Amino acid sequence: MKSTLEKYTNLHVCVYVIGFLDLTAVSMIFPLLLTYARNMGATHFLGGIIGSVYGGLQLFSSPLVGSWSDVRGRKFVLQICFLVSGTSYALLGVAPDLGFVILARVMAGLFKHTQTLCRAYLADVSLPDTESGVFGRFNAMSSLGFIVGPTIGGHLAETPHGFFWVCTIGASVFLLCGGLVWLLMPDVKPIKTNKAQENAGVAQIIHFIKQIKWSSHWDHFLVRFFLSFATLIYRSNFALLLDYMFNFSAKTVGYIISFQGIVSAVSGFLVGTLAHWYKDHTKLLLFVAVTQTLSLVGLTYAPTTLILMCCLVPLCISNAVGRVSITKITVDRCHKDEIGAVVGLGQSITSLARMLSPLVAGVAQSISIHGPGVSGAGSAAVGAVILSLMSKKPTIAILKED
Repeated sequence: MKSTLEKYTNLHVCVYVIGFLDLTAVSMIFPLLLTYARNMGATHFLGGIIGSVYGGLQLFSSPLVGSWSDVRGRKFVLQICFLVSGTSYALLGVAPDLGFVILARVMAGLFKHTQTLCRAYLADVSLPDTESGVFGRFNAMSSLGFIVGPTIGGHLAETPHGFFWVCTIGASVFLLCGGLVWLLMPDVKPIKTNKAQENAGVAQIIHFIKQIKWSSHWDHFLVRFFLSFATLIYRSNFALLLDYMFNFSAKTVGYIISFQGIVSAVSGFLVGTLAHWYKDHTKLLLFVAVTQTLSLVGLTYAPTTLILMCCLVPLCISNAVGRVSITKITVDRCHKDEIGAVVGLGQSITSLARMLSPLVAGVAQSISIHGPGVSGAGSAAVGAVILSLMSKKPTIAILKED
């Protein structure tokens, strides 16, 4: 099995490039979406619906699409997801009314699982002791997309018919990614696949998900939720907090967000080394949760810009390391033929946090401008407590088959 996996090592670069292009396209369009909707007449309530419909649908579609890739193959499902995602963004660019905008977001919510599937594919073609470095480099390349995409989208948006061109270019990038998958990525057949599974419908896929050994996953799913929620609720209030505390302009806020992307990208390339040094991903994730808690407290009450920037660095590093560690823990506890489904379910947990964080942030913010930051720190602290209990348990054996 090792020799089979080693020959796939060169595929990593291809998947990294696809991850970079994927999130470049997403980040070109996403920052402009709500402004575009409001220019079309969307109320704040309807704008909230447009913003949340994607995460809401991802909550349910992630495990289905992940499981579909387990039984049908990553390559085929990745191509379908890139094709439908490209179509949804093209439709967004020519939408004549808000109904078509919502339809485009529904399509994306159902099929935009390309990052999840890329991680599952990388798990299929990586040796277990190299997975941390592989996931870290993939996340780093994806983070680079979030640095490049907003800059391109912002410049294009200021040209005549700018949003149309942004969406058209973004859709073209998705189709390019689908073409790269078709040309360069050989299909990796699931270990336990038969003719019935290849033709599996939704009912069979749901049955397949029910067969997953949930006792091996509930604790890291809880950790994923609390750590994701901590970051998302703070980010939902970040620009407002900067304006309130330091009176920063939108341009300055943009520079700070780009700075976070740079730190996250650099951190992603170093995760493999850090994981090798720590060896136990549960303990590494505990360190991440404690760092996240302290960083969020510091950011919430930072009295000066210097302290703010000093707290942002460990937060970005901990987020980058945490994404890799939780993915590694998830993959290590899976049978080879359920990786897609379980990774998809993990993405659903993140989607749930993404849905709830704006609501909780709004309530917390009505109490205090520091409310979202305090809530985020509390959520990260809960994750740290769960991880401390996990670290005292006997290590769960890796379930992947050799």
